[in-house]
Amino acid sequence: MFESTTSKLEECLTLLDQLKISQDIQQFRSLFTALINALRAITNYLQVDGKNIPQFMEWYVIKQEEMRNDELLQFIHDARIDDFHKGKNRLVVLGTTILHFSTDNAGPPPIPNADLVIGAEGPFWIVNRNTAKEKRIPIKTGGSWVVQMGIENAPAVHKGTQLEKKDPITLSELAIDYFQNLLYEAKTKFC
Repeated sequence: MFESTTSKLEECLTLLDQLKISQDIQQFRSLFTALINALRAITNYLQVDGKNIPQFMEWYVIKQEEMRNDELLQFIHDARIDDFHKGKNRLVVLGTTILHFSTDNAGPPPIPNADLVIGAEGPFWIVNRNTAKEKRIPIKTGGSWVVQMGIENAPAVHKGTQLEKKDPITLSELAIDYFQNLLYEAKTKFC
């Protein structure tokens, strides 16, 4: 029972593991967006898995209210709407610290005439500039730099407790923990 929800939760854990070791801003942003979407889908999967279980909906209605009243879980819901329906990502670059960078050690451009650009999101190659195929390719060698990511309008409270850390990884871990416990409660109560 609850196999689909379990599978979706495993997907979230995999995305979180990948997010923790991501090597560039594009990868981090993509993984965070995928994780937000997967987290939000857990409740849909849980409802589908539980739809034919007696008294599941009575239990779940109480859980829905709990989730609606939680800032972190409401953030997950709103962030998915922002991304999917409004084309807006809640991640923001707080700053980039370049400790050192050497163009000699960055390697050759991926294609001739690629432009090297160092901006708020770190160093990139821009290929096919001013064409339909223009894209940024993150540079991963040639120096040492740190891009700090934050959350726009981050939640301040989760489960009645003030959040000390509001970075994307911590918020993701807290949300996953909540959904793991929700699934465990459902399995314990109805299986």
